[in-house]
Amino acid sequence: MTARILIIDDDVILAGLLQLTLELEGFEVDTAADGDEGLALVRQKPFDLILLDLVMPRMDGIKFLRLLNEGDAKRPPVMIVSSATGTELTEQHRAMGVVDIARKPVEPAMLVERARAALATGAAV
Repeated sequence: MTARILIIDDDVILAGLLQLTLELEGFEVDTAADGDEGLALVRQKPFDLILLDLVMPRMDGIKFLRLLNEGDAKRPPVMIVSSATGTELTEQHRAMGVVDIARKPVEPAMLVERARAALATGAAV
């Protein structure tokens, strides 16, 4: 079964590059330009992994994580991909479903490798 990944990032050029890279590796990929769009997509269909920027208009990544974690539904693991954070994965991150953090700029090949690792170890939480 093909893994489905959601990229939530307001940088449409980067999101497009990451989408193309992941699709060439066999993943099914959707994109959203902010947390509002991302939350709408998550409510429409299941995803196996979310790649999330933190600094975006309308709804930022932290608010997205809070809303994603409301309710009893299983949620996909999240990998933060942002220039607005360090690379230290804390207990607070883990409690919000974050399984990895990559600091921008991110090399596409490295992102594919880390996405595969996140998918292998970060089943829905």
